[in-house]
Amino acid sequence: MKKIQIKKCIINISIVLMAMLVIILSLCYVKYANGLTLIQLHDNGPRQMMGYVLITKNKTIVIDGGLKEDAQNLIDNINRFGGGKVDVWFITHPHMDHAQAFMEIVENTDMKIEKVYVTLNDLDWYKQYETARIEEIEKFFSIMESDKINDKVEEVYLNQLINIDNMQCEILGIKNPEITTNPINNSSMVVKMNINDKSLLFLGDTGIESGEKLLQNQKEKLKADIVQMAHHGQSGVDRKIYEAIQPEICLWPTPEWLWNNNPGTGYDTGNWTTLETRKWVEDLNVKTNYVEKDGDIRFRVW
Repeated sequence: MKKIQIKKCIINISIVLMAMLVIILSLCYVKYANGLTLIQLHDNGPRQMMGYVLITKNKTIVIDGGLKEDAQNLIDNINRFGGGKVDVWFITHPHMDHAQAFMEIVENTDMKIEKVYVTLNDLDWYKQYETARIEEIEKFFSIMESDKINDKVEEVYLNQLINIDNMQCEILGIKNPEITTNPINNSSMVVKMNINDKSLLFLGDTGIESGEKLLQNQKEKLKADIVQMAHHGQSGVDRKIYEAIQPEICLWPTPEWLWNNNPGTGYDTGNWTTLETRKWVEDLNVKTNYVEKDGDIRFRVW
């Protein structure tokens, strides 16, 4: 009798454990299915660039995209992983290494783009503070105002919440027309994304001055699991920003020559500050760094 009771007890325990396992696996599947796939795009030319494709359960998001020569790789990733269309496109600022691929796609393809978020100063502001690149900026404005995309474009505002599928985005940084040092980079959009229990922070090319503004106004919101390194990992925000973020993963839109501070004359012979930034990240004990130089990198964010 006692053996029968023990056997029944073991069976009951096994059934309970199996049920618990099924529940746990189901919850894990739901979380995974409602998670995020992130793709960091590599450079397709000799210049630095920045482009990301993010895939939620039902939506495709692009952040910047890179130069004209990066457009085809961006298109290939959107077609392969995003169903051939873009639901939301964030342009952090109108420098060509961030916005030119977008311009190429809008102007020369029929790709469906549902929404474009920007933060832009008036054209006269760019004429005053970015005279060396004004033709490129005027071309960007021309495309943004064209009938093909104009009704899709929306100017973001500070602390705006944007829900995309099961991901919530918050705009932590917008244009700063009063900052005229490193002006366009310092008017980069800063976007924080929260999905499940993970957070991602995209800094664009945010500089020291707008970084200080972030610390003053948004410090309590800067903590994030994943951060995109500002201005390709050098001469962007200072160390205090990364100390506030405390990231576990760093995304580096950084080609090999910039990663090694090598203008062609050897390791660490250039004037870029990438190695200094790399030391900051090392000091913060970040174990995972995804670097543009290593090609397209795709990973899952739960």
